[in-house]
Amino acid sequence: MNIDAIEDVSGVYINVMGNLIPTTPPNRQRKLKRTIKHIFTILILTVLLSSCNQTSPAGFWTNFHKDLILTKNSDQGPWGGHREINWKSETNNTFTDKELIEFADKNDWKLVDSISFLADSITKSSFSKLKNDDYSLDILNEIVLPKLKTKDNRIFIFKTTWLAVEPGNARETFENGFAVLNSEGSELKVYHLWGE
Repeated sequence: MNIDAIEDVSGVYINVMGNLIPTTPPNRQRKLKRTIKHIFTILILTVLLSSCNQTSPAGFWTNFHKDLILTKNSDQGPWGGHREINWKSETNNTFTDKELIEFADKNDWKLVDSISFLADSITKSSFSKLKNDDYSLDILNEIVLPKLKTKDNRIFIFKTTWLAVEPGNARETFENGFAVLNSEGSELKVYHLWGE
């Protein structure tokens, strides 16, 4: 051992002249720092990518006829939210029942019922297959129907993987995805409500 140097508790040799002499070669320290940076970067990327892969409620609809989306509205909070997307085409029959139902089905929205209507409101007896028709019907009458400007529409009700709970926890339903297609097949609106 060089008598001009004394070992410090931290593992660094201190020269009598006051210069620090590391116990490990500089290349090893650089490799260690680089390895730590790589591990940290991989960890952050993993967290970001896994959080981006989480499906947002009804977010898949933004991939349906992207070029014809007129408006998008989404509000997601800690207790629930909603999404509304509107499409419009200058050509009739751009949107078809078949394409709409197949696209929804591929994304785990299962068709429960559909009905064509001309009136401003719909009654429970209009829907034959709703299991929880009272709350789904309230969502339709209170939120979806008042926003419609055309009277000649076809409404599709879907069972989604997201639960909608009536404020106060009185009722709940998975039948909370709605698509409204006008009779010309030129306008489409999708509504989804979840949480409370």
